[in-house]
Amino acid sequence: MKYLLTGNEMAAADRITSEKIGIPSIVLMERAALAAADEITERFAGIKRVTIVSGPGNNGADGLAVGRILIDRGCRVQFFVLSEKDPPAGSSMEVQRNILRAYGAVPEVFDEERLKRFAPEIIVDALFGTGLARELSGTSKQVVCAVNEYRMQNGCKAVAVDIPSGISSETGAVMGCAVTCDLTVTFAYYKRGHFLYPGCSYCGETVLRQIGIHDRSFAAEERPLPEMFMNEYADIARRIAYRDPGGHKGTFGKILIIAGSYAMCGAALLCARAALKSGAGMVKIFTREENRVIIQQAFPEAMLTTYEALPEDGELRKAAQKKIVQALKADIQWADAVAAGPGIGRGSEAALLVNTVLEAAGNDNTGLMESGNAISMLVLDADALFMIASDAAMERQLADHAEKTAVVLTPHLAEFAYLAHVSAYSAAADRIQLMRDIADKYRCTIIGKDARTLIMSHGVREICMITNGNSGMATAGSGDVLTGITAAMLCTVRERTGCGQKAAECAAYIHAQAGSNCMEKLGKRAMLAGDILAETGRVLHEMEF
Repeated sequence: MKYLLTGNEMAAADRITSEKIGIPSIVLMERAALAAADEITERFAGIKRVTIVSGPGNNGADGLAVGRILIDRGCRVQFFVLSEKDPPAGSSMEVQRNILRAYGAVPEVFDEERLKRFAPEIIVDALFGTGLARELSGTSKQVVCAVNEYRMQNGCKAVAVDIPSGISSETGAVMGCAVTCDLTVTFAYYKRGHFLYPGCSYCGETVLRQIGIHDRSFAAEERPLPEMFMNEYADIARRIAYRDPGGHKGTFGKILIIAGSYAMCGAALLCARAALKSGAGMVKIFTREENRVIIQQAFPEAMLTTYEALPEDGELRKAAQKKIVQALKADIQWADAVAAGPGIGRGSEAALLVNTVLEAAGNDNTGLMESGNAISMLVLDADALFMIASDAAMERQLADHAEKTAVVLTPHLAEFAYLAHVSAYSAAADRIQLMRDIADKYRCTIIGKDARTLIMSHGVREICMITNGNSGMATAGSGDVLTGITAAMLCTVRERTGCGQKAAECAAYIHAQAGSNCMEKLGKRAMLAGDILAETGRVLHEMEF
């Protein structure tokens, strides 16, 4: 597991390491500069001319130190700063400028013509680091634009110290403008902005180097560890339950998939296949009668319950509704986990299905079980989320689900915006807080699907970011596959306490890794949801131990 820090969290870790643990800040700076210089000389062998563009703060001082080390390694180095103003007395910038004077190198105020005449092969961006909190403007914006233009016109490489200048370390937003880099060398911890879009598009390859700041820096001041993290392969593999060699199909989870309306059986097939491919022992699909033949021919491994379209006649309609509810309740009672929503539509039949599911997950006595609760694990996706978000009564039902029901929501951005009752633009801009609000409102886990998927749960401080996916996964049916994997993971994860969060993390990681495997084989443009599904089994096979 690797933490992803905000600028404030990184500043605190840096300060505590110096003040509480006792490693001087100048030592940390020297280690960071050495790490960046090592990456530059190792990756760009034979370079002769390097330009350092430094800002007024610690990031700028890092840049000057990088340039000084490159001088020692035989490079010609040009140093630029933003202004002639002397740095504050005793600051790291003053220390580094004084060292440079001893080298006979004096930084100049940035000049585009001098940059062009020097013709650097590498530009080191050390203008602004992780503490940037406002949009770039004036001179700093002009410098960023000049650096980008020179890079584009001359094939020069740009290397960022810690994070490209102009990128928010917290949100990945572009603060007015930003340096487009080929390589970013960051220190101690990754920052959120290295992975969140659009910021990660400006980073190029991001390399993490250790300089002596570790988790003990937070412990030294009894501060909580950083809030956001990303799982690694081994973390997920450890969570997958040991598969009992003496088990049977009932041991490994019975999953009910409520999916597929008229002409929408593909969603049901993808979701159900994904659940079975992810280790579930038995899968039953609850869908429209028109889908029967297609599903039985395409997926004989699944069991099937179908329902007829509701008639218009009042009495006949009531009878048909009662029949559907009775059949669905029986299947719910059979299942260990339920996944509802993919392709069910948004009409009266879908409303009936979702209402029945929410009732079975609620606190009131439904007659399904003596406990009054027939669903212990529930995944809601796609049309089910739209139905809930557009009906206040359904919202109350979901919010009032029984404490022992683990609920996972899997919205993409449009569904998420609908759940939050805001525009898609607002949902994207304030995504983390809105996800937290929804998780708390419904006492659930939410997998916020996007270019970078985020996962968070009610009552859990930590946020998981999924970083191993790719744009090829933005294809029809990909979300249905994730829903099926999630349902299977609810029955699979080793730890049952907080299984919603753990299952969501496993499912999203496995889904993304399957997508990464597809990208290597097919590229991003040719990937289909069925390809991701096919790779899911291979990912899980490699995790078995």
